[in-house]
Amino acid sequence: MKNKSLLKRIAAMAIVVVSVWLFWPSMPEQVMMVNKPIVSSAKENPKALPQKTHEKKTPELTVMPEKITSNDSATLVAQAYAAELNFPTYSQPLTSNDFDRLQPNYFNPQSIPVDDAGTTISAELSKYRYTYPEPVFATLSGEDIDYAELVLVDIESKKSLLTRKFEQNENSWTAQFDGERDFPTQLQATVKARIKGKNISIALALKYVDSVATLEGFDPAVNQGADMVIKANLATREKGLYRLRANLFDANQQPIAHLVSKEKLGKGNGSIELKAHQSVLKGKQAPFYLSTFSIELMSPAPGTPKKYGDSAINQYEIKNFAVSSLSDLPYQPSEQEQQRLQLLQNMAQGR
Repeated sequence: MKNKSLLKRIAAMAIVVVSVWLFWPSMPEQVMMVNKPIVSSAKENPKALPQKTHEKKTPELTVMPEKITSNDSATLVAQAYAAELNFPTYSQPLTSNDFDRLQPNYFNPQSIPVDDAGTTISAELSKYRYTYPEPVFATLSGEDIDYAELVLVDIESKKSLLTRKFEQNENSWTAQFDGERDFPTQLQATVKARIKGKNISIALALKYVDSVATLEGFDPAVNQGADMVIKANLATREKGLYRLRANLFDANQQPIAHLVSKEKLGKGNGSIELKAHQSVLKGKQAPFYLSTFSIELMSPAPGTPKKYGDSAINQYEIKNFAVSSLSDLPYQPSEQEQQRLQLLQNMAQGR
């Protein structure tokens, strides 16, 4: 009986992990988090809490994290998924706090100390993923830099592909190199700098890809039930399942929604329809704007990386669309979405 109970617990935990993987929103490509202690004890930092001899010494308090059970985890996942189902997956609300969606190609600057006094230098690229023929642009900032160069390295072979010198501007040093169609996808831009006679090296990872499709423009928006539909026109160089992402903004350039759609396309000209549900458009001021485009050719098989496209436009203005023309019916989750939610709710209740 004990073995049977143990197996049930293991199975329950496995289901929770799989559920989180299936239903939880995707994480950004580049996120660097630094965990710092919320409270420093006197033992760790004696100067922070000086001891007074006339006070009664109190025992040290240790706070232990609460135990999170498999049911607790399932409850959290179920609640998060239920909240998502208030809106269709193709039209999710977007706020200024959704950095990963507003800046999906953001490069996180890298800083390192150069001496014991706390002096640092910082290096960054203009973006994380480049599409041919985009040039790669790097910036280096810091004090007392005597010389610096940028070396492009193939991560797989460790071979140096090219070197460019940094040029000094007023407040920073900059370097760039032109893209090449046959660059390896996984690259490293190594910054080599000399500061007060000391050699410093900073490694910056990046991707360089050849575009498989180009977003050329959009047709005027039309109403379709409760959805504002905007057809995107693409020129594809490979066939397969494409995913298009875009962010929708209001007249004041405030984020409204993150739109996403998939479509199987052949080689040549094709289109993908983006939809904005009335639930995210209520009370928003027109005209609307689409930007932050992302075109992906999904992986056809495990182990095969997805490919990327580019956009010929930076922004598209949606003119003369009346939100009042849309049906005000709330979003109805699909049968599959309801089944997923029911599964998570049953797990949370220990069924």
